[in-house]
Amino acid sequence: MAHHESIEDLADALLGSMTPKSRCALVFASNTTGKTRLAQHLKERDPRGVVLYNAFVEDVFTWDNEQIVLKMNLDSELLNTIETQGLDGEIVENFKAFTHDKIEPLLDFENGEVRFGIHKGDDASADSVKISRAEESIFIWCVYYSVLSEAISTLSDSPELRTTTDYDFLKLAVIDDPVSSMDDVRIVSVAMALADLIKRSADLDIKFIVTTHHALFFNVLFNSIHRAKGMNNKAFILERNLELGWRLERQGHDSPFSYHLGIIRNIENAISQNSIQRIHFNQFRTLLEKTANFLGYEQGWGVLLAGPDAKVLMRILNLYSHDRFSDIDSSEVSDEYKKALTTEFHTFLNEFRWGFKS
Repeated sequence: MAHHESIEDLADALLGSMTPKSRCALVFASNTTGKTRLAQHLKERDPRGVVLYNAFVEDVFTWDNEQIVLKMNLDSELLNTIETQGLDGEIVENFKAFTHDKIEPLLDFENGEVRFGIHKGDDASADSVKISRAEESIFIWCVYYSVLSEAISTLSDSPELRTTTDYDFLKLAVIDDPVSSMDDVRIVSVAMALADLIKRSADLDIKFIVTTHHALFFNVLFNSIHRAKGMNNKAFILERNLELGWRLERQGHDSPFSYHLGIIRNIENAISQNSIQRIHFNQFRTLLEKTANFLGYEQGWGVLLAGPDAKVLMRILNLYSHDRFSDIDSSEVSDEYKKALTTEFHTFLNEFRWGFKS
């Protein structure tokens, strides 16, 4: 199977794999594989034609803890579209739909702020509250989702009936891991809503590239769009070899769970060759997440770590997973972390009797 030595080659291969009937290329990849760079590259090569969601979009919003407001960088392309097209109402409605909560955002473009209030008409009401990290992720997703939904609705009209020409150049929606910090219920909601947008675009000249390291999000989205009539959607596993480059492996069934064999093999090779890198930690976390989901562990993947270095490894796996720019950071790992991974990985294999033939 061919390897792609540069991000440019990888982007070309991914886009080239899509037929005229393809709406979406869905890519499953561990953190540190290069998802963030791929998404950013696709945006940079066609700034007008690509609407992007990735970790850099999240940086448009920062908390002011003294004022209890979420500050907005109004230079953002997405926020400019929200303001000019008057989509703040759609963001509010989408946020409430995704959260099923009483919290309501209020966007103030004059001051570049978002306040979140609870309005119950009683002592529990508040004009400014600090929302959770999961709710913040959902809000930021709603900003992107509202723009993309409006673009699809507008482009579905004939050119003479469109209220704006702002979306006429849109050719590609690139979405990289939009479900960070979300619980499973909200992950499913986001995946289903995105699948609906993809289906709504069936007659338009818009394609989607979605990358994720989250197995549940991958599975729900894959199954939702795979059943769509008249669409030849594609799914891939993305791997990276530091010497050879990137490799896209076509995924033909509804779950990347069989990928656990490849993960196990990669980690065992890294341990035996003393070449453990950050990517192997993220691969192990992916294996833990999929195992916990598969076996129905409601407490989460952390309970699967049963060795003497469980606490150390739990901390490192969380640290690396929540490092939003891990794709472009150094792959160096300390000896302490390598030891923790080795111990806990072997304990995990023994405990759950994962066996495979080389």
